[in-house]
Amino acid sequence: MDEVKRIFQTYEARPLDVEKAYAVLIPLIKIDGKLHILFEHRASGISQAGDAAFPGGRVEAGENFQETAVRETVEELGISPENIEIFGEMDYLVSGKRIIGCYVGQLHIDKIEDCHFNPDEVDHVFTVPLDYLKEMKPDIHYVAQRAEVDDAFPYDRIPGGREYGFGKTTRQAIHFYNIRGEHLWGMTAKLTARFVEILKQERITFNQ
Repeated sequence: MDEVKRIFQTYEARPLDVEKAYAVLIPLIKIDGKLHILFEHRASGISQAGDAAFPGGRVEAGENFQETAVRETVEELGISPENIEIFGEMDYLVSGKRIIGCYVGQLHIDKIEDCHFNPDEVDHVFTVPLDYLKEMKPDIHYVAQRAEVDDAFPYDRIPGGREYGFGKTTRQAIHFYNIRGEHLWGMTAKLTARFVEILKQERITFNQ
């Protein structure tokens, strides 16, 4: 019993069945005294080409989520790690067999032109003022997903057999923003909406 106790006193819980881990940063910058979120427009020729996104990527061996968020921001935006201040972790996403950690932080740069982004990964960057975002509501659309069970599934080994309910349809909410000609959708839009929601709940002044 003591050995079992020892194991679980220091065990770090993790979601089961997750095969890939990613991390992103919601990067804030101040422009003319106003807080903005910076977004990337992903370059052609890479995954999710043309999407608006936050800097981020896959967690590498030996890294934690925060280290990944900082490293990817440095690589994609060409900003020194000393100019990236992490405020803390926000809510994370679990989608299929992926987990996406999300951090919030400030880029200590004077202007957007101080981002020397990597053209292999980023086509361009743009910013959106927080006080503009707080007045917007994302459009939400739904994608139906139905479980598929293979023919060899051993229904005889579970209560209810074929009537158990594996075939139920679930609905996944997909968020969309149309911001000054840039389309945010999916994970990026959902994290943006949650970030703004948290700030509204705390009743902060959006230009602090």
